Amino acid sequence: MSAPALAQLQAPAKEWVRRRKDGAGIDPTLDPVQQRVLELQRDAGNAAVTQLVGAKASEAVPEDPVTLGQAKAIFEQGAAAYDKGEFGKAYDQFTRAYELSPRPGIVFSRAQALRRLGGRTEEAIQLYQQYLAMGESNRATQAAQFVKELQAPEPTGDVDVDTAAGKGAFNAGARFYEQRDFAHAYDEFTKSWELTHRPALLFSRAQALRRLGGRREEAIELYKAYIALGDGARDADANRFIGELATPESTGDVDKNLELSKSIFEKGARFYEANDFSHAYDEFTRSYELTERPPLLFSRAQAMRRMGGRREQAMELFQQYLDTGDTKRAADAKAILDDLRTKGISK
Repeated sequence: MSAPALAQLQAPAKEWVRRRKDGAGIDPTLDPVQQRVLELQRDAGNAAVTQLVGAKASEAVPEDPVTLGQAKAIFEQGAAAYDKGEFGKAYDQFTRAYELSPRPGIVFSRAQALRRLGGRTEEAIQLYQQYLAMGESNRATQAAQFVKELQAPEPTGDVDVDTAAGKGAFNAGARFYEQRDFAHAYDEFTKSWELTHRPALLFSRAQALRRLGGRREEAIELYKAYIALGDGARDADANRFIGELATPESTGDVDKNLELSKSIFEKGARFYEANDFSHAYDEFTRSYELTERPPLLFSRAQAMRRMGGRREQAMELFQQYLDTGDTKRAADAKAILDDLRTKGISK
């Protein structure tokens, strides 16, 4: 790293050290991102930040101080969102910070956000494994432990042992479900399914995704898979929920389709007003599938953006809307898309 760049990196770090009267635990060798995160944790009582790791400076990290400053600011915003329990928003901002400054510690932070968000186990595991593969040792033990916790135990081949483990995972999922934490309920039901393959667990997984929202197509496929196994106990319920989640068949009458699409959109709008953006997205999508009107792409993008943790999908939808040539919300779409690309989120 060049001397001027190093000086610009060290200057703010030294300033942060000076602001700490007691200097407790401040390590002058840490990079500015980690210095600031640690200071936030101490001064603001940010408990979650203690779980987030700052990375060591390395030759692989861009030297441009402007870019590093942007990465630091976005990371700090993500840490603040994490501390508020806004894990989807935190993930989006950590992801943008990583795009600007690909440090191992930020990979760990992204994994943490997804683990706490729930419902995205495989992605979280992949990020922890990516962190481990980068050779960073600061949180390697914790990363390995989180991977172990997230993965379903390997079947032992002993039916009684596997059944007991599956029951334990199901009970954990049921507790999450009762607490309306449907994302983590889904994760535990999935672990139980992978251990025992009991048909009823497919129904439970589908229920969790339906209640979670934003995963409509996956829920439908799980209900169908449950019915296909021939369990029979909840077939009527499964078919009813499929009917509620699926897009109605076209009537063949344009006016009737528009009327039906409007009623579905209005249902989504009520969810949106209630800050239930996941179910708003589902209804806006059903409305769009009936009529494919460009403004509905904008509505879907808005709901996806507000969900958090789905930044790339939201950007794709905003771009699809712009590609239609519709002008009504084009300026808004462009501004939001620019924010998502550069800041990770759009307020």
